Parts: sequence; C-alpha cells; structure tokens
Amino acid sequence: MPRRNPARVTGNAPAHTRPADRRRAVPGLSGRTAAEIARLERRPSWPGPVFEAWRRWHALAHGPGPWVMYAVDEICPCCDPFPGAPVRAVLEAACRALRPRAARELRAVLAPLDARFLARTLPDPSAPPGTPWWASRLNSA
Repeated sequence: MPRRNPARVTGNAPAHTRPADRRRAVPGLSGRTAAEIARLERRPSWPGPVFEAWRRWHALAHGPGPWVMYAVDEICPCCDPFPGAPVRAVLEAACRALRPRAARELRAVLAPLDARFLARTLPDPSAPPGTPWWASRLNSA
C-alpha cells in the first residue's frame, strides 16, 4: 500500500495553537515581574487579578471631574472581581507578596498614580489611626 504524502496528512490537520492567555500585564513591568505576578495570581487565596486592580486604580486616579475628587470606586458589586477588597489593597498585597525586585518595579509603576490620587483627594480627619493611606481619604462630600 502506498504511503500518503506528509503534506497531505498535515494539510488537513487543524493548526496546533496554544490557548490564548487571558491575563494582561501592567504596562511598564518587565516580563520577569509579569511572570511572578501570574504565579501569585494562581494562588487559591489570592483576592483578584493585579492587572484589573491596576486598571481600576489608574481610572480612579485619572478620573474625570474637578481637581478635588472623592475616592469612590464605582462598580457593580455582583461583577466585582475583588469581593470585599479595595483595589489599592490588592495592589499593596501584591507588592508585599512579590520578591523585592519585582515589588520595587510594581511600586515604581504605582508611584505616579498614588501621587495623583493623593493630590486629587482630601484627607479624612475622622479616619481611625492605622488606616491605610488610600482608605483615609474622603469619599463623600
């Protein structure tokens, strides 16, 4: 029996593709740090995706409106990937869980957003001591 041409065999076969990675990386981070964040997010107890937290923190810091804003992160509670955790707390947890080099890199990306957030919000004088700095900002008029 004659052998089939390999080109005909592979020509009919579906292309071998890898499933698309749905994770997105925070802009400005190296591949090494992005890979470390991906490993961190695979932990079962991890509160949420770091890219989504960064995206929402960026949107909050650069949000439209007057120069002085009130820190309200509006999202549908049923669709929230961070159940009970504010987005900056997720980013801070990532900074603490990463190795020092990766944490430095993530903090360097977050520093301009943090500075803009601090410049555009007002301190809450009634915040209890020990409250994280991002939670001790006014969130209503």
